Formats: sequence, structure tokens, C-alpha cells
Amino acid sequence: MFGNDPKPSEIKDWTCVFDTNQEFEAEMMKNFLDDRGFEAQILSKKDSAYSVNHSQLSLLYVYVPDDKADDARAAIREFEDGELIDEFPDGED
Repeated sequence: MFGNDPKPSEIKDWTCVFDTNQEFEAEMMKNFLDDRGFEAQILSKKDSAYSVNHSQLSLLYVYVPDDKADDARAAIREFEDGELIDEFPDGED
């Protein structure tokens, strides 16, 4: 059970673009993607029987529609590299 690398669930028409074991990171990435115009959803595989924030018992996955996965991954790379091009894509400051 714990020896294999965990895999995100396959969901029709959705692709996992980010995974973490920290709820705040999943929420932060979902909000970032939402702000960038992506429809993003979180799938939690957190086992409520255990209060742990590590290992395969607490994985969270961020999904976007299949046709937006490559663009979402590029936005995530920009975020992780600290090289955001459009800080407010809708023109707001």
C-alpha cells in the first residue's frame, strides 16, 4: 500500500496539474489558478480517520479541464519560479 508512488485519480475531462499534502498549498494553488482564469477543483484523498499531514494518507490534488492543463502547468511554473508575467490578468491593480 505505502510502497508505491500515489497516483491522482483519473477523472473524465479533467487533468491533475498539482499535488501536495498540505491543505493550504492546494487552496493557494486553486485560488491562483482561479485568479488566472482557470476553472480549478481540489480532490482530497485525506483520510479523516487519521490526523496526519504527510504521506499518502493526506494527499490533495488540483485539477483543471483537460484542454487547459498545459496552460495551467505553465502558469504554475511561472508561479513557482516567481516569474509572473500578468499579475492581474483582468486588468485590475
